[in-house]
Amino acid sequence: MLETAEGTGGELVRIEDGARPGPSRRPASAHPHQEERFEVVSGSLGLTVDGEEERLLGPGESFVVRAETRHLPRNAGEGELRFVAEIRPAGRFEEFLAEITAANNSGSEGLAYLLTAARVLHRFPDVERPTVLPRPLERALFALLAGACRLLGLCPDAGTAASGTVG
Repeated sequence: MLETAEGTGGELVRIEDGARPGPSRRPASAHPHQEERFEVVSGSLGLTVDGEEERLLGPGESFVVRAETRHLPRNAGEGELRFVAEIRPAGRFEEFLAEITAANNSGSEGLAYLLTAARVLHRFPDVERPTVLPRPLERALFALLAGACRLLGLCPDAGTAASGTVG
């Protein structure tokens, strides 16, 4: 974390991230109320925006993805990718990032991973929209999957977590 919501008065969150070569685990998504600026530190960033042809960014190059715009960043090179992402305004992005990172690093695969990630997405509809479904259908889908996660005991902390707010 390079800059936090608290440190910027809620204006932004700035993180440095990276990716190894190969396919990405993350889906294309949109931030309902936030724009995201990517700046490449090293390597090559492929950025698909609204399903259009991929933009390729090299070191020192940047691109801003507007709120509600579907995008998918990935490592487009053969070496390690390092980039800085800036999310404006900060909103609940830090909290979302902590929970989705924990899910990604949990070692869960298959159905267990899907249900765990769905629980996180259900909690943060104001931060991340990973589908093109109409918002009410997406909310219902993630509520169902989050419930299944709890019932199967895959999300032990889900009972203490708030269900998020609709953005």
